[in-house]
Amino acid sequence: MKRTDITPGRIIGMALTLVLILAMPFGAMAQQNKQENRRRHFSPEEFRKHQREYITSKAGLTQEEADAFFPLFFELQNKKFALEHEARKSIKKERGVKMNEEQCREFVNKMSEVKIDIAKLEKEYTAKYLKVIPACKLLGVQHAEITFQRDLMKRMMRGPERKAPKQDNKR
Repeated sequence: MKRTDITPGRIIGMALTLVLILAMPFGAMAQQNKQENRRRHFSPEEFRKHQREYITSKAGLTQEEADAFFPLFFELQNKKFALEHEARKSIKKERGVKMNEEQCREFVNKMSEVKIDIAKLEKEYTAKYLKVIPACKLLGVQHAEITFQRDLMKRMMRGPERKAPKQDNKR
């Protein structure tokens, strides 16, 4: 298997990563506005706009396909976020509390159930997606989503002050 092969497990893992990214405080994503010398804060609407533009372009979706696909896509993201939010609440509640083996086991099982619930949602929405876009374009969307997340993580790691690395065109 090539490193770039897209597998269902990898897609689910990347989707979980996206949910966690969306749940993180986005102070790291804020950029310094030099003219006004003020911080620009994260906007979920702007994030989704960029995400939609990126995925639409990379996957080659038509405007009609994008208009049919993205309401479902964002609906799924909202549902996954809600599941993850519940899990995070229980993590925060248990933070700093010394748990015994049984409590740890219950917590681990709960987290596994959240992952299973998310996988079920992914499967349900895959069927919905295939009603509005062809399978080849859905694979393109999934690949574009992964590269969007990767690019986002790279930008977050660089921080707002650092310049983007030089592009190496020797490939």
